[in-house]
Amino acid sequence: MVIHSPYTTWGYNNLDNNPGERESIIDYCHQTMREAVKRAEETGCTLVIENIEDKDPHIRVALAESFNSPAVAVSIDTGHAHYAHGSTGAPPVDYYVHAAGNRLGHVHLQDADGYADRHWPLGQGTINWRAVFAALAKVESNPRLIIEIKDKSKIIASAEYLASIGVAQ
Repeated sequence: MVIHSPYTTWGYNNLDNNPGERESIIDYCHQTMREAVKRAEETGCTLVIENIEDKDPHIRVALAESFNSPAVAVSIDTGHAHYAHGSTGAPPVDYYVHAAGNRLGHVHLQDADGYADRHWPLGQGTINWRAVFAALAKVESNPRLIIEIKDKSKIIASAEYLASIGVAQ
């Protein structure tokens, strides 16, 4: 189950402006998600925290780890990460994969231009897919890769694009 990250661009710039802000966000998330995490553990469900405006690719991983539960992992939306890279100065998409490491359970694959959440077919934007898949090759957690694009008729073409550049079969 995908849960959106609590971290925003505005929040990133203010995390250290107010003493205890970092800890407060984690505490609020625990209060909000405590029962859902318990239920996920009981039912074998995994809650994955997806980046939205996250500028720091490590902070969401730390949040997931703070639950100390196999039922909480990390998700990456490649278009969201590329937006953050292009519009807020965040690192490129492959850095998000490296930061998530084996906490990575899920990836939404979409292409974009770094300006907006485009959900374009893969190969139509400016994401460095070779770098993304090189980073994914180092992850042992076997995350689910889901092509999440607006034009569903281009899903097969997106998969074929990944095969054509030698990163998928």
